[in-house]
Amino acid sequence: MPQKAAAAKGCQQVLWLYGEEHLLTEVGTMNIFVSWHNEQGEKELITPPLDGTILPGVTRKSLLDLARSWNEFKVTERTLSMKQFKKALSENRIHEMFGAGTACVVCPVNKILYHGEWMDIPCTIDDTSLTKRFFTELTDIQYGRVPSDWVQEVD
Repeated sequence: MPQKAAAAKGCQQVLWLYGEEHLLTEVGTMNIFVSWHNEQGEKELITPPLDGTILPGVTRKSLLDLARSWNEFKVTERTLSMKQFKKALSENRIHEMFGAGTACVVCPVNKILYHGEWMDIPCTIDDTSLTKRFFTELTDIQYGRVPSDWVQEVD
């Protein structure tokens, strides 16, 4: 039912929020990721922790492993409330937001409807986009276009 209600309001997916603080958990059936500059000015990729609220996923783990291997920004598994997200958005600290899962690999989020207010999320899918970089690097591994110790050939 929530997906039908979301669609009736012009949304493609449900952004699942948890508790009184409205913690971001998942988008549709995908894990949620946010690329931003945190309050300390660090570039950071965050996703909710595996605390029993969300399901672990191989795509989630793969993206976290890739991001950590790049060593270009902080990678953090922690909670993020809508209050924190809205503040960062108003301060232009949000770079990208995307869902990740087996079916889509990564899917950008460009708008959120929250308490009747549409929020535009930065969403540029070009060569500088983290979303595109994750998609390209992970699918290159999946399809054998680049060597990886994640892949094992089966006869």
